[in-house]
Amino acid sequence: MTDALSTIKGLDRGLLSDQIYDLIKTMIKDTALAPGEQLVESQLARQLQVSQAPVRDALKRLAHEGLVTHVRHQGNFVAEYTDEDAEQAKVARTALEGLAGRLAFGRLDAEASARLSETIEAMHRAADDRNLTEFRELDFAFHRSVIEASGNSYLPRMWDIVEPSLRSMHVLGDPKFAGDWHVVADWHRSLLDALEGDDPEYAAELFRAHAAGRLLGDDGESLGAVPAG
Repeated sequence: MTDALSTIKGLDRGLLSDQIYDLIKTMIKDTALAPGEQLVESQLARQLQVSQAPVRDALKRLAHEGLVTHVRHQGNFVAEYTDEDAEQAKVARTALEGLAGRLAFGRLDAEASARLSETIEAMHRAADDRNLTEFRELDFAFHRSVIEASGNSYLPRMWDIVEPSLRSMHVLGDPKFAGDWHVVADWHRSLLDALEGDDPEYAAELFRAHAAGRLLGDDGESLGAVPAG
């Protein structure tokens, strides 16, 4: 198992299970814990300087969310994904982002709009530097910000469930994309413009198309396939 947890200095004694759950979930999202990697209760407990009970509770919650797989007589593993899983994650993301786009329409205040705009500018800087890792993090940050701007408290929780699989399967920010990453950043500018436009249904459809890997024209007609970003 990874040594990444060895750098953790300790946890507060309150709500240990919640803290361990959040910690492991973040590490799965950040791929510090790789798909297929075994999560050994005793080792985790020793590294975190806690008993095994809160670790066991945290792993059960993660298994319920599909981020961890429990194999009888073998233990717990970071979930791995098939091509079919990738397609299902893409379908779920498309529906989630379409709803977020619809709900976030007209809700952006000046601070949220400025934050999204700065994220897009940072994506352009990352594209200049050919820093794909940074670009992908900014891409995720943009979409997470829109999810949060929806005003629906359940959507960020749903995004938290989908995001690790999107990262692991490169459903978002595919490193094999050989095109111009500045163009991908500009697609996000179009998404922001749609949120601040005058047609909520167009905003919703544009987010759905973006998540599904389709490019839309101003009239809402598909212009063909593109990598999901």
